[in-house]
Amino acid sequence: MKRLFAVLTVVAIAILNSSSASAQASRTWVSGVGDDVNPCSRTAPCKTFAGAISKTAAGGEIDCLDPGGFGAVTITKSVTLDCTGTLGSILVSGTNAIVVSGAGIIVRIRGITLQGITTGINGISALNMSELFVEDCVFFGFSAGAGINFAPETGVGRLFVKDTVIDSGSSGIVIAPTGGAVAGASLSNVSLQGNGTGMSINTTSGSATVELTNSLVAANTTNGITVSGTSSGILLINATTVINNSGSGVSAGNGASVFIGGSSFVGNSTGVSVTGSGAVRSYKNNAINANTADASPPLPLVGTTQN
Repeated sequence: MKRLFAVLTVVAIAILNSSSASAQASRTWVSGVGDDVNPCSRTAPCKTFAGAISKTAAGGEIDCLDPGGFGAVTITKSVTLDCTGTLGSILVSGTNAIVVSGAGIIVRIRGITLQGITTGINGISALNMSELFVEDCVFFGFSAGAGINFAPETGVGRLFVKDTVIDSGSSGIVIAPTGGAVAGASLSNVSLQGNGTGMSINTTSGSATVELTNSLVAANTTNGITVSGTSSGILLINATTVINNSGSGVSAGNGASVFIGGSSFVGNSTGVSVTGSGAVRSYKNNAINANTADASPPLPLVGTTQN
């Protein structure tokens, strides 16, 4: 009897381990007509990202099978959310659509519309990660926070955004590392329009190096771009149009070093403004005109050949 009991115990453990392993797949699926009690397979998809993420292995991918609203989600492991090719969205009120918080994780968000219904806090609140990629997304209605709030708390956090529109009603993108963290961001083909501030970089509690290229910063109700803080804040604006913002096209405050090349600053209240120890330096191939006040011409680069 004891031997039989031991055998049954081993079999039970094996079954449990097999069940636990099969509960996490490298690829899972969500559908507008799915159900979170399902295993999130292609033939039995889940209903929400939150329901699917617990059944997705670290480093795996959650794909959208058909159109739907897939709900807010907190991400604590490396994963990809991909709705490319269909209409995938997250609609929230009074909260964040996506929270990213996990040491060393890599997260990719693709092809998703994030809607805050005017009371949403942040489209994406990124607090702890190694890398965050946002591609082919649309943000709007996050008037209580930002489309993307990138605020790494420790170490180095990197943000990559491309082919994305942010019309949040508050801040488009906020980059504000805390706890001495270092933020790096590369933004390409991004439209920051109709926000309060198009992009705000604050280095009061950390440092940041940011590139904005081939992008549009337009019709924001305060500054197009603001860089300020007490630590190092470096911003390169390249091949970008900054137009019709109610405040400055770009404002460089304490701790800010802004470099501009091949860009246009037109129709803003002030084209380029500098306060305190901030500095704006130019590659001398920009258009800064037709603003209410163009302000003083930016300084040339120091120790660099002008081309």
